[in-house]
Amino acid sequence: MNLGPSNGQVFPVPSFRKLFVTILRSGDSRPFLALAFFASAIVTDPAHSAESINRIIATVGSHSISELDYDDALDKYQKLSRFLKNEDMRKSQRTRVIDFLIDRAIVDTIADEESIQVNEKRLEGEIEKRMELMGLTSRKQFERAIETSSGMPYDLWITELPYQIKRGQLLQYKVPMPPPAEKDVRNWYALNKDKVGFEIQYRLIAIAPNNDSIAEEARIHKEATELRKTLQADPNSFTLIAGSPRNGDTKLRARKGLVDWISSFELFKISKSSAIATSTLQAGGVSEVFRDEYKRYCIIKVEGKRATPFETVKGGIMNILAREKEEENFQKWVREQRSTVTIQIFDDSYKKENKIPDHKESIHLD
Repeated sequence: MNLGPSNGQVFPVPSFRKLFVTILRSGDSRPFLALAFFASAIVTDPAHSAESINRIIATVGSHSISELDYDDALDKYQKLSRFLKNEDMRKSQRTRVIDFLIDRAIVDTIADEESIQVNEKRLEGEIEKRMELMGLTSRKQFERAIETSSGMPYDLWITELPYQIKRGQLLQYKVPMPPPAEKDVRNWYALNKDKVGFEIQYRLIAIAPNNDSIAEEARIHKEATELRKTLQADPNSFTLIAGSPRNGDTKLRARKGLVDWISSFELFKISKSSAIATSTLQAGGVSEVFRDEYKRYCIIKVEGKRATPFETVKGGIMNILAREKEEENFQKWVREQRSTVTIQIFDDSYKKENKIPDHKESIHLD
């Protein structure tokens, strides 16, 4: 790739550059020809400073970063800024945007080396896969779902998708991901016991109607309501009654109604109504009468309640901490690649701010 002179300038134009770029991007040749004629007259005037319509700011491996790239990236960087972590706000905006472009170019360079290709077919396949996982068939529904989950407009999200695909591939094959330390996992568990759910041990009395008639439903509901009053007055009688013929669940009756320790999540999968009935009860509490998924009238007494044991949720916590560290580890890895990828900087303000000597164009950025 011919980058022109070492100062990065490709061809000079005057200060109406932005207008020129707008016309260039529009694809309309008529104003372009008129402006080009006007430009040729002005460039010969030494009073006008020479600018570059597409001045090269930097090269990263075989990828070049131009002033046009900077203009495009500036808008995108500002839109993505609230999603970017570990940004050094002491640096000027220009330096931060150029660093943003350099990091993206490093990812592109290494993705090329690893034969990670992201074309239109790959993008469409990724969208279809995500729609299937979400259970969506409408593209409009998918776009709304993406905006809700990502917090960014779909038009912005779709421009980020190629980078995210490359990032995901590199995270899988190239980026070291050390497991979280045991101490960090235990600290997270200690601070978030209320978030990992709970386990309960409870007894259940279930009474099923003999038929679907309104009269039978009313009779059973009245019986269960009266029974609950008895259990409230003497909670210790729960075990005796749960093991008697009054408990319509014969399997539970043999265990005096006891359901041993079960997580709130597993209970929800088995019986949503039981999970809801026990969610606010503490040990010793007796539930209201409720109708379960089998149309039985039920009463529950919670015998014990505890946070989900550490060993049960350890793997899940490790995954959470790994995901939290994922972006940090990826950015650290990208910055480390600056010592292996050839980078040339041509932007004077960047070189000045980052104390890069003028005579040193090929550098390794810290």
